[in-house]
Amino acid sequence: MRKADTRKVKAVGDDTLIVAVDIGMEMNRGYCTTPDGRSSKTFKFDNTRAGMDTLWDMITINKNRFKCNEVIVGYESTGPYGEPMLHYLMKKPVRIVQVNPMHTKKVKEISDNSPLKTDDKDPRVIADIIRWGRALSIVIPEGDAAYLRRLNNSRERHVRERTALVNQLQQLVFLLFPEFRTVIKDIKCKTPLYLLRKYPTPETLSVLDKDVLGEEMRKRSRGKLKEHHADMLINLARKYRRHQGRSGRVIHGYKAYPHPIGDADKSYCRVRKRNGDSPWEDTL
Repeated sequence: MRKADTRKVKAVGDDTLIVAVDIGMEMNRGYCTTPDGRSSKTFKFDNTRAGMDTLWDMITINKNRFKCNEVIVGYESTGPYGEPMLHYLMKKPVRIVQVNPMHTKKVKEISDNSPLKTDDKDPRVIADIIRWGRALSIVIPEGDAAYLRRLNNSRERHVRERTALVNQLQQLVFLLFPEFRTVIKDIKCKTPLYLLRKYPTPETLSVLDKDVLGEEMRKRSRGKLKEHHADMLINLARKYRRHQGRSGRVIHGYKAYPHPIGDADKSYCRVRKRNGDSPWEDTL
């Protein structure tokens, strides 16, 4: 696997067919043109193998029609929806580039004073950006490099999900038992999560014996939290219950929130250990 090379693509040659594709989840739109302005109509093709064959037929027809020697295919970065086309075109004699979505938005504003998305306009805008030499070359990872990219994406997604869950948990604790955080500051740790699962209301904490709770907290926190922390927590729960007179379950659905991140980390380290220092590391 070659190292990543994401330099800008120079202006295309006069004998090059520019193929611009607006990627969709189910339906794509393509457009063929040349640097001197000759072009085809916008055409549709499905995001399936049959649709990719349709795209290649249109590329071949227009390449012969305009007597071009080279083909450059460009698309706007759209997450996973463009990958079927990329893997299909990897085996074809074409050059693949991508366009920054921010550039397409700016060009739309310049062309018709509107940044709004129009299906027929988008592939033409992408073609113009490629013609001006503002596209970026890409490297498509394969094998373990592709697997590591998936793991990275998965981990980033789970980190965002965990952050949202932690924020929800902090809000619930503040609403139902705000004094909890005066004893334990960081509720993301294992000990507070354990306590919130097992004793989800101030009522359940207020009836506990401080020695029993203190022993639980000491074992879970490995000595960081002790009996006096348990005593403070129980007394605060009793005062809060007496003054507020309301209850509710603090934690629900947070039991496994760190695990997907840990699973991704373990898989990542396992693949990295198997490959060592690889030249495709900077493509992730």
